[in-house]
Amino acid sequence: MKSIKFNSYTFKTVLLLFMTLFWSCDDQWLEEVGTVSNGFSDPRNTQDLEQLVNGALWVAGGSGGFRGIHGNQAIYSATISDVGKLMDELGVVGQDAIDWYGRDFSNNTHSQPTRNWEAGYAVLLAANAVIDWVDRNGPFNDQQSHWTPRILGEAHWLRAWVNFNLVKIFAPPYGADNDAPAIIIKNRLPNSAFDNPAPSTVQEVYDQILADLEQAIALLPEEYDPDRDPPAFVDRQNKMAAHFLAMRVNFQMRNWEQAEEHADVILNSGRYPLNEDPIEAWNKDQFGVKGSEVVFQYVTSGSQTNWKPPVISRWLGYSDPNGRWNLTDRFNNNQIMSLSEHFKSMTGWDNHEEAMNDKRYQQLFISFGPNEDPRPTYQGLNQREVWGHKWYRAGEPEASNRVSSLPLMRSAEAYLTRSFLRFSRGEEAGAREDLNVVRNRAGLEDFTGPMTAEVIEVERMKELVFEDDRLYYLQALEKEIPNGDRGPGGIPWTSRTWQSIPQNEIDLNPNVDN
Repeated sequence: MKSIKFNSYTFKTVLLLFMTLFWSCDDQWLEEVGTVSNGFSDPRNTQDLEQLVNGALWVAGGSGGFRGIHGNQAIYSATISDVGKLMDELGVVGQDAIDWYGRDFSNNTHSQPTRNWEAGYAVLLAANAVIDWVDRNGPFNDQQSHWTPRILGEAHWLRAWVNFNLVKIFAPPYGADNDAPAIIIKNRLPNSAFDNPAPSTVQEVYDQILADLEQAIALLPEEYDPDRDPPAFVDRQNKMAAHFLAMRVNFQMRNWEQAEEHADVILNSGRYPLNEDPIEAWNKDQFGVKGSEVVFQYVTSGSQTNWKPPVISRWLGYSDPNGRWNLTDRFNNNQIMSLSEHFKSMTGWDNHEEAMNDKRYQQLFISFGPNEDPRPTYQGLNQREVWGHKWYRAGEPEASNRVSSLPLMRSAEAYLTRSFLRFSRGEEAGAREDLNVVRNRAGLEDFTGPMTAEVIEVERMKELVFEDDRLYYLQALEKEIPNGDRGPGGIPWTSRTWQSIPQNEIDLNPNVDN
């Protein structure tokens, strides 16, 4: 097979996509066409288009697992913001984590951002293959032709999802400088191996995201229908997932009215009630099973997907690298972050006994003081620490639980977003109602004190910590980003908090500046 190097569609990325689609198709319709940027043979039927979409979600996990874009971007926002504390006395802490915690983004060769970049553009390649084909040829005339609008909607959703993740990681926050170069827009298949666009501006990327979301909302079905859809679609993105992503994007852009409209669609549907304990969103490992609040999750088990587990727990969680916890002699040697003292002080979680009244603290975190954990690694601790314990929670503690599904969209976030939006336009009763829905699910009484933006912010911190929210929430509200445990004060919301475009891309693309 001839190989040609080219920009963000690298040899490794395209080869990975080929492997994905060969693996996921019963009929291997991808021919030996050489490794080129448009190296697809034409799909033969609607089923081939379906496999492209499912393959795109698989390839979101990256080559070899633990290298994808799903969930991994949460590592940056946790490390950069004020919610985590770098525990460099435990295990080995990589230079990448040290740099991000120090808010130093001068090194563009770190492996994790490079993997995110490659995985993101691999997903875009598959999504564009679907969109380009349908745009040129229309639906196939076969028994599955009624799938085409849904497949096309999924492809547009995937482009919006990936571009939103990438622009947050690799570009200035929206509103800081919308004319600044951001990421490379890939909204079509490349024409050749030397098709090397320059980065688009922040505004252009967000405009592309909104355009794709408009298409996704129009095309995606409300929910899975076993009489209409293939079994694999049961855990994939539907219209509500598109509304959820549109809520996030519009909130980031400060399009407050539009963000609230999308939150209303989700919450007024009544399909995602907060009627289960918090752990129920995180302890699922079966195809077609999710917590009642989960709008979209990344399923890492089941013959219909076999998507890959995220790396996030290895950085921010209590489990060991294989998903095991509650062990007597092992620990997560990549477990580099606990909750910051700043976070605990803001939320009241510095009082362990009081915090135990909150089901989120009880169920989604592990806390121990000096000498409470017998393993030698923790004997040097001189104060109580609180570790994230949201991930890898399915099955027994002694088992390898890496198959646990990863919730990426939960209605609790929509309630808290709408609470802020209602409060900001003076509807305090509605803001309080949404806030208390989240509090009550956590086992807490209604909040009856004066409503403030800070009250909502603290509840959001407790609900969404380590879920890729805090940094971008502060930027959306144009608020100072506190230093956390780094010392007093903070940095402006416009300060450098994004990664440089990876060196691999710069080496191959002459239109990307160093």
